[in-house]
Amino acid sequence: MKKYSSTKKERFAWALYDFANSAFPTVIVTAVYVIYFKNVVVGNELPGYSDKLWGIANSAGAALVFLMAPFLGAVADLSGKKRFFWVFFALMSIAATATLSLTGQGTVLLAMAAFIIALTGFEASTVFYNSFLPELVPPDKIDRLSGAGWALGYLGGLGCLAIVLPVAMDGTNIKLVALIVAAWFLLFSIPSFVSIKDRSEGTSAMAWTEGFNRLKNTVLEIKKHKNLVRFLTAYFFYNNAVVTIIVFAVAFSKDSLQFSTTENILLVLVMNIIAAPGAYFFGMFSEKMGSKKTIVITLVLWLFVVLGAELSAWPDLFSAADSKLVFWGVAVLASLGIGAIQSTSRTFVGQMAPTGRSAEFYGFMAFSGKGSAILGPLVFGLVSSCFASQRAAILSIGLFFLIGLILMIFVNQEREKDE
Repeated sequence: MKKYSSTKKERFAWALYDFANSAFPTVIVTAVYVIYFKNVVVGNELPGYSDKLWGIANSAGAALVFLMAPFLGAVADLSGKKRFFWVFFALMSIAATATLSLTGQGTVLLAMAAFIIALTGFEASTVFYNSFLPELVPPDKIDRLSGAGWALGYLGGLGCLAIVLPVAMDGTNIKLVALIVAAWFLLFSIPSFVSIKDRSEGTSAMAWTEGFNRLKNTVLEIKKHKNLVRFLTAYFFYNNAVVTIIVFAVAFSKDSLQFSTTENILLVLVMNIIAAPGAYFFGMFSEKMGSKKTIVITLVLWLFVVLGAELSAWPDLFSAADSKLVFWGVAVLASLGIGAIQSTSRTFVGQMAPTGRSAEFYGFMAFSGKGSAILGPLVFGLVSSCFASQRAAILSIGLFFLIGLILMIFVNQEREKDE
């Protein structure tokens, strides 16, 4: 394998995939389609019911990645075909996203199925995309490149959202939004797919069999990777909260604070504008102070975000206008933290993975992350449905952050040995 051999063009092309794929979580998951799904596809006759279905759909997509990511990561490392898996799952996500344009009132099963496939492809593609990171730059430069990728991703989400804004505001052609997102995703992914090549020819002609055996051995000998286990456990809990916030932020502001569609779109725009420099800044901070310290600081920041969100929706504590104002402040703080926690977590795994096993370790990160992505949105949706109140569900997010913070304190920042 050519170690750390990359040009500026290749590194930019790698980061451009963040720019391309961020249209999906920004527009489909967070800002626009979630509201269309709740108001039109499902309808809001029963309080909390659309939250439950949206939570189930997000959890189902996460479950599929949860089950297959570590195995596919091991196969990709052994076969030297990480790029193939990356492109395959990205195209799967793009096609399913385009299919969402066919959904409308009452098409709940179609909408959920297409969304689950799109989410699965999106998340699985990032496993292989992330695994190129330790091959492009040395460990001490991963923080900066990862942060730059996340920053560019927020700009990409912002750019696509700006384009769909007139369509979303009009409301009559909302289904065109899915086609625009799919086109954006495909168009800006092409430079990445063309420029980034596999840096290993593979070490085994029986990659599928060997991949299973490697995965089995890693699972059986996981106790030898104690630091990885500590981190993945902490990541499991705090990622629960992060994913849930991404999935339900706009639904919360709409249902609990009565944000209009215009206010919600403006909210996402502002959050992306702030998140981009935030991710880059924390990438540089992490490079100087270390990934672990950055993650811990960011988790403390998130606890204040959750407290502010809970207070903003507390009855009789603020007027309607003041509640919105408080939530705007919370959103700004959250924007600084969301890119930081995701980018630095990605960096941490890249610095921890032994040479030649990055896809496998990122597969385990996806295994933990998607395991938490199953639980977080599902818990929020169920709590919201059972109590007919999103305020009760907010408390579950704070608990996940707190547990993750406590566990992260016991993680060491060191490279795992290749057993």
